[in-house]
Amino acid sequence: MTNKRARRTLTAGLAAGFAVVGLMVSAGAANASRVDNLPVFSPNYTFGDGAKGFKLTTSGGPINPGVIVGFNPQPDPPGDGDDGALIALLNPADPQLISPSLGGSFTFLIGLLMPGDGSVIPLPDAPNPDGVTGERFMLGGHLFDITLGFGPGPVDPGSWVGFNPQPEPPGDVLGGAFSFAGREDPFMDFNISIDGSQLDFALAPGVPEPASWGLMLLGFGSLGAMLRARRRALPARA
Repeated sequence: MTNKRARRTLTAGLAAGFAVVGLMVSAGAANASRVDNLPVFSPNYTFGDGAKGFKLTTSGGPINPGVIVGFNPQPDPPGDGDDGALIALLNPADPQLISPSLGGSFTFLIGLLMPGDGSVIPLPDAPNPDGVTGERFMLGGHLFDITLGFGPGPVDPGSWVGFNPQPEPPGDVLGGAFSFAGREDPFMDFNISIDGSQLDFALAPGVPEPASWGLMLLGFGSLGAMLRARRRALPARA
């Protein structure tokens, strides 16, 4: 009877532990999310000047160049990740970079890792009143279409300038600097198509979603507590 009671206690405890894990994941995802996108990831790439960004893999195109992207408030001290952007990948074709820094000036950069001859891609025109702009160009024998969106407030068109980043990241680079008119949590989203095929993006391997850390830590903690309870219950059977 004692053994059965111990097993029931362990089973109930595990169920309760995993229920708490589920709540933790939901809460972590909610806290990590901004706008309406989940999951949200922290930077996994550092540019040559110390600014933070993201290395993404691509799929779905006639070629899949891979992308490095950054969206950083200025001034942004080298190596300072606290004010860097987060990235949301709920829609794989339309990543969204979200900055916790309110308003002010920003730089953005997209590096295409293939063909990767070091070209500087022409900067598109300043965003329209809806915050959207784009550029079409030939690169490596393929037609690239890049659409950029900025918000939630308007971009000051007089502040819209391109730059050639130094030291340059690898690949062919599109970079710009601008200022938002308001002081809200800003974002940048983008999509890229090659020869009419839209790319999907994923974070380069090795960076868990923030909520996943809570899942792993709480899951291991709950299992450990249940096993300790079982060890305490087993001697009572004798």
